[in-house]
Amino acid sequence: MNRIDKWLLLLSLGMLYGCATAPIEVQSVANPKDGKDFIVSGPSETGSTIKWTTRFGDDTLNQLIDEALASNFGLDAAEAQARAAEAAARISGSFKYPSLSLGLNSARQQSRFSFLNFQKIETESHALNLGSQWEFDVWGRLKDSHASGLANLEAAAADVEALKLSIAGQVARSWFNLLEAERQWQLAVDSSQSLEQKLKSLDRRYDRGLISSLDLRLTRAQAASSRALVQQRKTQLNSSKRALEVLLGRYPSATQDSTQTLPSMGNDIPPGLSAELVARRPDLYAAERRLASTLAQQNNASKNWLPKLSLTGSTGTTSSELTDLLNSDFSVWSIAGDLASNLFAAGRLKSERDQSQALVDSQLAQYRSTVLTAFQEVENALSSEADLSQLNEETVIAARENQKAEDLAWEQYDKGLIDITTLLDAQRRADESASQLITIQNQRLQNRINLHLALGGDFE
Repeated sequence: MNRIDKWLLLLSLGMLYGCATAPIEVQSVANPKDGKDFIVSGPSETGSTIKWTTRFGDDTLNQLIDEALASNFGLDAAEAQARAAEAAARISGSFKYPSLSLGLNSARQQSRFSFLNFQKIETESHALNLGSQWEFDVWGRLKDSHASGLANLEAAAADVEALKLSIAGQVARSWFNLLEAERQWQLAVDSSQSLEQKLKSLDRRYDRGLISSLDLRLTRAQAASSRALVQQRKTQLNSSKRALEVLLGRYPSATQDSTQTLPSMGNDIPPGLSAELVARRPDLYAAERRLASTLAQQNNASKNWLPKLSLTGSTGTTSSELTDLLNSDFSVWSIAGDLASNLFAAGRLKSERDQSQALVDSQLAQYRSTVLTAFQEVENALSSEADLSQLNEETVIAARENQKAEDLAWEQYDKGLIDITTLLDAQRRADESASQLITIQNQRLQNRINLHLALGGDFE
């Protein structure tokens, strides 16, 4: 298949330092080699994000993933963070519009004046006011603040999708590990039972003086090791069950059914995978959105020395009698414009701009790192796909030949053509090859999971 252009690893070097992108739009990153653009798209919806799990043809896996998504506390926290980011975006957008306030003030005051022989005078006042304030966004400062909030909202939404993708991957890994542990345990049980049957036959032959004590003792030792392996595999199986149950939000009781077999690899990877598939990764999109947010904050900070123009106004009534507040004869109003600019702030304004630039540099570095890591994961998975496929073919041959060698060894031992050590060695090799084949089958499935996670979803 065509390998993803390695020059795309340098795509982040051309990240634009202009203003942050508007919501729903994308950030274009130039490729320094050929000048083409690499578009970082938004994350796909949950259904398409985890659609890749159906390629394994395992209905139980899909059910387990749905259960994990419904009961994951981390996902609940991420969704709450997204709702908080949505509220923050609405707050930042509200500053672009006029604000209205309604106030009712009542006061009663007593005063004494010396020229009146300290006679006390009591006064009473009441006021009903409707006030308004509006800052004209002459320089786009409020727009930048809103753009930053919207970018953070999109990043938070992408974090939710990234976590869903991660949960699906964790459940798939844990499920296939459980199926491998089940097959390894069953293989150990079958091998132990077979050896126990053969040991009984050797016991009878020993009683008749047909074999030596050494042959019997070596076989007994191998049988004991086989029984110990069964217990070890049982412990691993229960641990795998509990690991999966925790991911599903269940109590780790090691009761999960695992009688299924490992699924086959099924469809091959389609040739000519596009680099645009990597661009849809939710974590990559979230990193780009956070970079867009810091760029908007930088634009905001660069305008903090410019004057601010605002308009304030109020209307209402004021009277010494509470009953007159709704009487238009006592109405008052005011309107005022305010133009203010900072002349001296002890270096605060420059420090804010320096801080925003440092945050942009930091976020850009994190974005570059995320991009490089994404392509590294894809390249590793593609490379391992071919290596594991070849390894599986060779291991299938080795397992088949070792099994035939074991069968032949028992026949030759019965005829006295070989000694017991050769026989037991042949059996160990057959068991090891069968166990290794199961492990490689799981490794291929795990690597395919890694590829889907690296691509951010399915091959389409």
